[in-house]
Formats: sequence, structure tokens, C-alpha cells
Amino acid sequence: MSNTAIALAADLFKLQQLVESSEELTPEMIADTLEGLEGALGDKLDATYVFVRNLEGQAKTCDEEAKRLAERKRSFENRAKSIKQYVLNCLLAADMNTLKTPYNTFTARKGVASVVIDNEDLLSSELVTVQTTVAPDKKAIKEAIENGVDVKGAHIEIGSRSLQVR
Repeated sequence: MSNTAIALAADLFKLQQLVESSEELTPEMIADTLEGLEGALGDKLDATYVFVRNLEGQAKTCDEEAKRLAERKRSFENRAKSIKQYVLNCLLAADMNTLKTPYNTFTARKGVASVVIDNEDLLSSELVTVQTTVAPDKKAIKEAIENGVDVKGAHIEIGSRSLQVR
């Protein structure tokens, strides 16, 4: 008798085929063998699913750790930005545009010109761009196809089977 889950499943399939083709097996023999194989397969799958749940838990832990690290990164970036602003304020308070040290050259650069839109509606048409987004309405397409409408350029596809465990 096999001991892997897939081998047990194959043995169960072979038994079902043997039952259909053989008249020598008694109902008791079939029931005992079937019960043993189903029990062994069930035990294997239960044990396998303990491992799956463990992996899912580890994945969740990784997500939580990624969020924590992203927040920590943001904190470091904000602190660095704040300290850079402090250095700039020190230069400006000393009325210095540049300060050279053995390790760095600090410069208070002039600000960069940027456009601020006060009222978009007042801008002339040659100064704006129009963006149109076209996206298929999959819900409406599915409904139309299910109602017998021939929709060119779309069809319904049945996805692959998936496992549900409760």
C-alpha cells in the first residue's frame, strides 16, 4: 500500500475501476478496502492542509512585517527630510548660500519655478490636454452573453477548478 497522498488517490481510483470490472470482490471486501483508503487519504490531506494553513500564516506575517517596515522606512525618510530642512534653515539663518567642509558642500539653492493652476476652467483649450479612458464593462458583457446576445470581441471562459476547504 502506498503512503503518499497522490498514490493513495491513485489506489482509490484503481479500486473503483476494479470494483466496476470484477465480480470476485465481496461487498465487505470492497467496503473495508474503500474505508481504509479513504481514511488514509483523508488523514494525509488533513495533515497536508495543516501545512498549507501554516504557510498562509507565514505569508500573512510577511505582509504585516512588510507594512511595518514600510512605515519605518517612511519614518526614516521623513526624519531625513526634516533634518535637511534644518540644515537649510541654519544656512539661511547664517545668511550663507554655500558652506564648504572637508566632507560636504552645503548650498542653499534657489527655488525651481513651477506652475500652479488656480482655475482650470479659465485656461484656453490649447493649454489643456483631454484624456479619455475607454475600458470594457465586463459585468455588462457577461450579462449580455448570458442573455444570448452575440458579443463580438468577447466570450465567457470557465476558469480552472479550485480547492475549497471549510
